[in-house]
Formats: sequence, C-alpha cells, structure tokens
Amino acid sequence: MALTEIPVPDTITQIVISPDAERLIDFANERIEAFMLGEETVSENFVPCDFHLLDQALTWIEQGHLLAGNRFCELGSGFGVAALLAAQRGLEAVGIEVETNLVEQACRLAETLKLSAEFYTGSFVPREISGILDLGSDIEHVETFEGDVYNEIGLEMDEFDLFFAFPWPGEHQFFEAVFQAAAADNALLLTYRGRDGMHLLRKV
Repeated sequence: MALTEIPVPDTITQIVISPDAERLIDFANERIEAFMLGEETVSENFVPCDFHLLDQALTWIEQGHLLAGNRFCELGSGFGVAALLAAQRGLEAVGIEVETNLVEQACRLAETLKLSAEFYTGSFVPREISGILDLGSDIEHVETFEGDVYNEIGLEMDEFDLFFAFPWPGEHQFFEAVFQAAAADNALLLTYRGRDGMHLLRKV
C-alpha cells in the first residue's frame, strides 16, 4: 500500500483554539517547564512541539472529515499532550512512550485534567514487522527491543485511525515505514516537522 500526502494549508494557523484547549496547553506547558527545571532526570530525547499548531491541525482534520474512525495514538508521547487534546475532542486516545518518567508525567496530567487518554510504557514499533531491527538500526532515538506494548493496550496498530508523532530530524522515514507496514488502510499519520509545520499522510 502507498502513502499519499494530504497538504496541510498554512491557513490552519488562523483556526481559533477553544478555551478548553488553551487551558490544557497552558497547564501542560507549566508542568513541562517545572519538570525540565526540576531535579528529576530529563530525557535528552524530550522536546515539546508546538501544541497550538497541533490543536489547529486536529481541528482542520476534523472539519475536513478526514478521519476514518475514532481511535488516536501518539507515538513517542512524552507528556501526552497530543493524546490529551485528542481525548478532549472525544477521540479514544492512547500514548506510547519508552521513557517511564515521561509516562508517569502524562498519567498525572491526564488525571489532573480528568481526561480519558491512557499512556503505556514501551516501543510503538510492532514486533511482527519484517526486518524491523534492520529498519531501526540507525535510528538513535527509537527503541525497537522493548516488548510489544500493543498486547497491553489490547489493540493492534491497524486498529487506530490517526497517529501523531514528532520525529527527530532524519527519522521521518522510519516513522513512515512503520506506519506503512502496520497501520490500516485509510489511517492517517500526522507529524510535526518544526519550522516546516505539520505534515499529513494517508495510507491508501
């Protein structure tokens, strides 16, 4: 199956962010800042994305009726803000993160905000992908040796409709390869690419 790009217009920055989403983002940013300035060990791999732009992209996807279903998965979820924004919209949202301390922070944030997103410690890479060890051998920030977290979630990767990820530079192809290998037809992969903004692919 192929991946088709769905161009995300620059005009998404004009989309009004709801007061609830603004409060969520502000609170999450406060927690993230406190965490990064605190005494806890901070993962070198953790860099927050532009949550306002992310929320605007989610709104644009919803308004365009691009979703094939209601399940959302954040790959490498960190503090889980994407999954929380999705849950706030009524999506069935989960986050997968290899760093235990970040999963703990995401769970606390979800509990405080009373949002139903769930977070799991492990690798987002399904075990059954052929050649996955070779595929990920040159990827510094992606773990492929953990157990299969999808067993714990109770859903396979091909049962989610929208994925979000913030890959490091040079890692986009790896995320896209995993998505192409294991996601369902018509699923979407939204990625944040820093200065280049949001990038959206559909598996067809």
